[in-house]
Amino acid sequence: MRGHRLLAAAVLALAAVAARAGDDARLRAVDPAELTYTYAVGRFASEYTPPAPGSYTLPPIATVTDHPLLDADGRPTTLFALTQGRLAVVAFVYTTCIEATGCPLSLGVLHRLDRTIAGDRELARRVALVTISFDPERDTPARMAVMRSFHAPASDWRFATTRSEAELAPLLADFDQPVAKLRFADGVWSGLFRHVLKVFLLDGQKRVRNVYSVGLLDATLVLNDLRTLLLESARAAELH
Repeated sequence: MRGHRLLAAAVLALAAVAARAGDDARLRAVDPAELTYTYAVGRFASEYTPPAPGSYTLPPIATVTDHPLLDADGRPTTLFALTQGRLAVVAFVYTTCIEATGCPLSLGVLHRLDRTIAGDRELARRVALVTISFDPERDTPARMAVMRSFHAPASDWRFATTRSEAELAPLLADFDQPVAKLRFADGVWSGLFRHVLKVFLLDGQKRVRNVYSVGLLDATLVLNDLRTLLLESARAAELH
């Protein structure tokens, strides 16, 4: 229970900046359709039992390349340096997102994955979790370190950002992760982003093997997918 209270406090504290945007009269004048696109309603609740690990396949969707990042301690790193050839669950967020079905949902699912992975020796050795901000202007390494401290990772869960929007753009394009600043009519940024919630599953060859959005972002499904890829790797090793 204490952990849940700390996590809730973290979300409220980091959402304060975005919440203050609601005091600006211009935000109330934004086209409701724009806000609906950014803040989708509803929450995914699985009504089925995901298939057992290894009973299905996950064909490669795309291949990503390496990109420069800054870790939560401000040290230069890269995406591949964080994943180190392991399976990886990669999520793009911004820490001041206040929509429950947006970035907080993504962080909540990764939090649950982190605890389960930490308790499974094979998963802990073979899986990395990576949360990357698409708001480098506000999500400095120091802020990502705050987020890391509140989640207190039990597995290898890394928090990272980029130096600038220019450095971020090729990374988002590589993952086909659309993100846009929601602006007022006068061009001033509202502090909000219009984005599609996506979490990506990478294999050890840097290939995207699944993409989870609101309708599929379920910790049990992600875990079954991870175990399916581990079984696939084991079968491939046996053939060699």
